Amino acid sequence: MDPIVAAADLLRPAVPGVAWVWALVVCALYALYRVGRVLVPPSNNDGGVPHIPVHKTLQWMTKGAIGRYEVSQKLDKVYTQDAGIVKAWMFGGWAYKVSKAEYARKLFVQTDLFQKVNIRKMMPHNLGPRVSGESLTFENGDAYRSHRAIVGPAFRRAWPSSLFKKPLVELIDVMERDSVRPLDVLTLFRRGTLDVLGHIIMSYDFGALRDPDNKQRAMYDSLLEAMLHPVYNMFPWLDLIAMGQRAKQWDYLEHFHTFIDSIVDDRLKEMEQRPPLTEEERNNADLLTLLLESHFMTKSGKMLDDRNKVVAPLTRAQLQGNVGLFYVAGYDTTANSLSYVMLELARRPDIQQKARDIVLQVLGNHKDAYPTDEQLKELGYMDLIVKETLRKNSILAEIRRRLSAPVQLGPYTLPQGAIVSVDTWAIHYNPEYFPEPDRFVPERFAEDKSAELKGVVPFTFTPFSNGSRQCIGMKFSLIEQRIAISLLLLRFEWTLPKNSPFWSATPAAPAGLISPVGLMVDIKSRF
Repeated sequence: MDPIVAAADLLRPAVPGVAWVWALVVCALYALYRVGRVLVPPSNNDGGVPHIPVHKTLQWMTKGAIGRYEVSQKLDKVYTQDAGIVKAWMFGGWAYKVSKAEYARKLFVQTDLFQKVNIRKMMPHNLGPRVSGESLTFENGDAYRSHRAIVGPAFRRAWPSSLFKKPLVELIDVMERDSVRPLDVLTLFRRGTLDVLGHIIMSYDFGALRDPDNKQRAMYDSLLEAMLHPVYNMFPWLDLIAMGQRAKQWDYLEHFHTFIDSIVDDRLKEMEQRPPLTEEERNNADLLTLLLESHFMTKSGKMLDDRNKVVAPLTRAQLQGNVGLFYVAGYDTTANSLSYVMLELARRPDIQQKARDIVLQVLGNHKDAYPTDEQLKELGYMDLIVKETLRKNSILAEIRRRLSAPVQLGPYTLPQGAIVSVDTWAIHYNPEYFPEPDRFVPERFAEDKSAELKGVVPFTFTPFSNGSRQCIGMKFSLIEQRIAISLLLLRFEWTLPKNSPFWSATPAAPAGLISPVGLMVDIKSRF
């Protein structure tokens, strides 16, 4: 019997006139019951997994821009110790976090056992998971394979460097114009990334670079803030009483979905009336066109997933969700990554110059140079910079899964239904996997086996997740960043202001998508 019902039966007053007293007692007992469920981790007979007290998590999550590294070292690591696993309160419930490569490998490889968490169902009242809606990110099994079969071709295509030229060159020009003062690079990269995504996803010009006060960019920034708010993610039921800025963010969500629906409607009508794409058109098409092309192919009943099962067409809600996912997955992650690249190269001018020398050797020392597809292949060192930057500053704090059956991790037995996540920061800073983890050494990701600090342990580099469910947009992100970094190195030299706190620390969001808060960079044009 429910404990609250039992208490109510015991305390129900005999005199109707004092029913309000009974109501107050029941409410108080229910409140205590709910608080108790939060404060005390469930007894799962899991073998004694250590846990982080809720008040400690809340204390650190509400400190502001303290940095994920500090949280990882001074909160998570303290309670995890040598166990490689810990329980913590997040998303309205208790969850396990793992920090050993052997545990992470199981999570990434055994996808039928470690299934994606459907946060929409886990937090039905919360704003965050509704942004990307019914997309492949929340699906498992055959449903995921169907989504992937339709969405995948849009990302497996070749990415001609010319696709990125217009928005990225405009970004560099805006940075040069504003370089007379220290630049808020995260805001600039968000503006530039929104224009890149608009161009690449649906051939739409947001004009965020031309207009610093662009209302659509403000809307996306606000939605991302809403998705990542630590208090609402710890207590998702608060969205039932959303007020003030939170209520405004719910309005933004409706505008966002309406915008996507209108674009999808127009493109569907256009594609229904035109012949199939030629190969040249397909190579230069935007993601929405390629997504809808796959969607139309499913209507013939001949498209099969990777297990040779017929793929069903996406519903309108699923089309909307996957287009929304393109923005969510590519917007803040790319902007954050490029900001961290500038930070790391500002701290290490020797590596900045080494990378610039490579760019000048490939592109020449010309202000208007832009990499061709062939030249882009010679700029692979930029990928090493991105990977080492993401190791030190992983944008994703955790990668979550839900258990479809009990699982044994070392001496611990985790129950069916438990939430399990890989703690990317704990793994990326483990000296057993990455020697001298505090050093910035791009060469550790080089293919040359003799390279300094080479020897990345499998399943320990996880900023794009890993295994068969690795981020579908990883190739897109690396190509975009390879071009952007090359242009930055060609056109500018940069450093941190003398009084910057980033010389000795990395102020950032403590959870969710990690971003450098308050990063300012001094930029000097080379031409």
